[in-house]
Amino acid sequence: MTWEEVKELGPFYVLGALDAETALKVEDFLRHATKDQQNEVTEWREVAALLPMSLPQTAAPPFLKERLLVRIAGEGAAPYSIQSGSSAKVLRFQPQPREPKQTSHWLAMAAAILLAFTTTFLAWKNSQLSTQLNLAEGQVREFLSSDTQIISLSGVEAPEANAKVIWNKKSQKWKVYVFNLPLQSNDKDYQLWYVTKDAKINAKVFSPNAQGNAELDLSLPPEALQGLAATAVTLEPKGGSSQPTGKFYLAAEI
Repeated sequence: MTWEEVKELGPFYVLGALDAETALKVEDFLRHATKDQQNEVTEWREVAALLPMSLPQTAAPPFLKERLLVRIAGEGAAPYSIQSGSSAKVLRFQPQPREPKQTSHWLAMAAAILLAFTTTFLAWKNSQLSTQLNLAEGQVREFLSSDTQIISLSGVEAPEANAKVIWNKKSQKWKVYVFNLPLQSNDKDYQLWYVTKDAKINAKVFSPNAQGNAELDLSLPPEALQGLAATAVTLEPKGGSSQPTGKFYLAAEI
């Protein structure tokens, strides 16, 4: 079974609507699924838990209560009994035989379940995206203000690399976006430095992603604010160094 097939069956799987053989195939795939695939199945389960709230509530027909009471009374007595010299016949309630389920009925039910699941899933995703958008807008308002300075770092050892620092001088925070740094061996880390007239101060030890990119959030320490003149990125041993020892990959004057 492929991931595309599992995604098609996912809504029915989390709702318990698959036959046993198909459900076992889905579960066998999920045992070896990637972390992202398992996370998506987890999201399906979370949406399935919300699904009942999206469905209309239907009241039970009134005649069911009467049939239930008759059935309970019938199960509590013998089919025939003799009371006060006369015979009384107690008829047991016999449920109406069910008609064979038609294929069209199941197709309609499957379509309704899938539609309800999809609608709830999209509403849930939209809520998540709205929350993320609100957070992003808050960050933009915080950094892109009249108190903001943008610093551009150019590649030194790696000319294709570059970085942008968004410096909010009111809150003394840096938002750093790094691009196209070369990937290095596992025994190396990149390190960002605050450079003052008298010292080079560690800002952050980091490893870029597979594309050579990184995003850093920093709060400037008081000692870095005293005569901050430049910032730079060097390549250091794993875990970073107390002072720069490696080549400079990015640098900018302030």
